[in-house]
Amino acid sequence: MAKAVSLSLAVLLLLSTLAGCLSNEYKQFINYDIDEAIQYWQQYDEHQYEKRTPPTSQSVEIADNLVNNDEIFLLRYWDSYVYDEDNLNWTEDPYDDETWVFYFHSLRMVSFLMNAYELTNDTVYIEKAQWFIESWMEHNPNPYNHSGTRFAWGDHSTANRIITLTYFWDYYRDSPLFDEEFANEFLNMLNNHGIFTAQDKNYSWGINHGIYQDRALMQLAVLFPVFESSEEWLGISISRLSLHLNEDVTLTGVHKEHSTSYHYLVMGLFMSISKFANHYGISIEELDSTIYKMQEYLVLLSKADGTTPLIGDSTATNLMGIDESQIINEHLLYLISDGDRGEKIEQDSGVYEDAGVALFKNDWDVSPAIYFALFNRFHMVTKHKQCDDLSFVLTYQDTDYFVDSGKYNYDERDPYRILMRSVFAHNTIAVGDESYDIEDSNNIGTTAIEHYGITSEYSYVKASHTMYDGVKISRTVIFFDEGAVYFHDQIESDENHKYTQIFNIGQDVIIDDSNQNNVILSSMIDNSSLTLTQLNTISEFESYSGSNDPVRGWQSTTFNEVTPITTLNFLLEGNNVAFETVINLGLEIVDVDNFQDSGTNVYVITFDDNRTERIEIG
Repeated sequence: MAKAVSLSLAVLLLLSTLAGCLSNEYKQFINYDIDEAIQYWQQYDEHQYEKRTPPTSQSVEIADNLVNNDEIFLLRYWDSYVYDEDNLNWTEDPYDDETWVFYFHSLRMVSFLMNAYELTNDTVYIEKAQWFIESWMEHNPNPYNHSGTRFAWGDHSTANRIITLTYFWDYYRDSPLFDEEFANEFLNMLNNHGIFTAQDKNYSWGINHGIYQDRALMQLAVLFPVFESSEEWLGISISRLSLHLNEDVTLTGVHKEHSTSYHYLVMGLFMSISKFANHYGISIEELDSTIYKMQEYLVLLSKADGTTPLIGDSTATNLMGIDESQIINEHLLYLISDGDRGEKIEQDSGVYEDAGVALFKNDWDVSPAIYFALFNRFHMVTKHKQCDDLSFVLTYQDTDYFVDSGKYNYDERDPYRILMRSVFAHNTIAVGDESYDIEDSNNIGTTAIEHYGITSEYSYVKASHTMYDGVKISRTVIFFDEGAVYFHDQIESDENHKYTQIFNIGQDVIIDDSNQNNVILSSMIDNSSLTLTQLNTISEFESYSGSNDPVRGWQSTTFNEVTPITTLNFLLEGNNVAFETVINLGLEIVDVDNFQDSGTNVYVITFDDNRTERIEIG
């Protein structure tokens, strides 16, 4: 069957060329010197390249289900799709989900088959992998002639496909199934992938998709010097990557796509490129220094359990899974080795002013762990940005008390996705009943960290934004290491508005809101508790839990899944209003007197033992 498909594909390519159907961008069929193509691979005892899926204990089972039962498994978020081999035409979308289609056209199933072949050396797997590749080639010969979905020749899917096709070639070239005719067709198709990815019009500037393209084009250029443009492609990939290093990451090492998960993902991309470049003697300026700073940020970002918070389009990432051989930052090495290697960071609280991030921790070695993080930044318009400016998360001991929404999925029509990106899924301030526009590039630069400080007993940050037209919202936070957090939310406007102070409470928390000015929160998983106290009079109080009208009180920690949580809303109305709110966790703030002295904001804070603390900000 593979031979028949191969022959029909060659005829199709020839007819398309003769008819002038192929654009001049995609050259006529080339008869490559197959021995030359293979010879380069034989120069190395071991090659270094990325794999979209690593071989695991499940690889053979996934591949067997594909070979024997026609079950295409892509990711755990979807059931396996049973396809009809005689009718597969690459228009399939069984779950009405673009993300599934993206992975389908990335040929993720081929990667699983290659995992199984790598583990077992059973040719049934590589034969099936070849069948899928030939089928895809037949229905998607070039960007101007494909199966009709934008993912056939999309920026990201094409880059992923290059990675998987490289994996296939490494094992196919020495396999008993090697066929020179198919190898030639395969190389022509791979060359078209390089032509497509090298063109500026197909490149994703300023977002992580472009880095996937850089990695793929670099890998293609180095491992396939048989292609005429390989040296040019290498130069293009390095040049573009340098732009990402300089423009997509702040000077302090924080990725700008507004997501903790995407910071981790992009850092991983940079690390894999660095590993590849070092193996083949390629020099890329600033790559390792950027990785070092991005790893340093993770040390401060991490919670006590070694995970990162859900900020922006994120899922919880466990830093303990990072391969130590990839770590170049001594503080991250100390963290993930549990102090066996590396060096302990001197100060694990910090404010990244250029990134709009404040991270405060008490001394976890001597006190129950308190983790506080505030985010206030709008670097770029990206699908991963959410309306989370001035939002915070707080974890006490093992319990996530105040949580962020997660991402749910990427279907912007889905009501849960709309909620996850809205202001109402974050611990911040809403004006009226609307979110602000995160698709408006005019809002870039309207967020600011105005003041901050870190001492041995407390830390503070004042941040603001003007995302809502005609409204300035400022949030001052004072974090006491002994166990209290004070919020001063000031809203200024020339017009009357309804303002909502929003708190999203984690799913492992019991809520007693019988006294709405003094809400008691207790953990279901440890012995901790805290109080959420309003120091000023509130005009109205709302509570939602798993509500669908309106859609409120949901969190997504797993792709395509939502879990009900509780959202507490405190409301005020007017032109210029202020919320003063306290979270007491062991230490109890009973009163705060705030005033200005010669342009400086002064806070005199009184605790339940009559002790006072005067803090000047600004």
